[in-house]
Amino acid sequence: MPAQNSAANGSAAQPAITFTKEFPGSVPAYYSITLRSAGAAEYRAEYKAAPDDEPTELKVSEAAAQEAFRWAEKLGWFRDAKIESGKRVAQMGKKTFRYESGADQHEVSYNHTELPEAVALTSWFERLSATQQHMDRIEYLLRFDRLGIVKELLQMEVDLNQDRLLEPTLLLPALNKLLANKSLVNVAHDRAALIVEKINAGE
Repeated sequence: MPAQNSAANGSAAQPAITFTKEFPGSVPAYYSITLRSAGAAEYRAEYKAAPDDEPTELKVSEAAAQEAFRWAEKLGWFRDAKIESGKRVAQMGKKTFRYESGADQHEVSYNHTELPEAVALTSWFERLSATQQHMDRIEYLLRFDRLGIVKELLQMEVDLNQDRLLEPTLLLPALNKLLANKSLVNVAHDRAALIVEKINAGE
């Protein structure tokens, strides 16, 4: 137990980037991801839990995490960063980047950006959120609406093919759970097996 506490404290002491998106009317209307430099991440979304509930813990590869930190570094860790484009565009949700490393804390909010580094970092977090949302929907559908699983798998495959997912290997446990479920229709098993094959081929 002390070793686990030590590991948790060590993770919490690492520099962290948090991305928050608030977009009423969308699903989810709110989510946040806190990423630490070694790849540990925490995900919260309005549809999952109350704000004070425990977040979902994720683990992305260290290489993927370092990619996000490189973009943040290019943005000066959001210190006096001018990210908002200032152009008159439609409301696309309030997005916030926050950097924390000990007493060093900075954040910036924006609706729309054309700054390449900010676009890349936004895409990084949105792709990770999309991956987590697929996992959440599979879990929900298994419990409450098994007939909807095929449609969800079709959308998952589209997102995978169009590179809208980050670290798709995170989906493998959920997909293998589908494959082991004998009560699902064959088309769901076939689609899940195809996606697993594509993910493994892309590793």
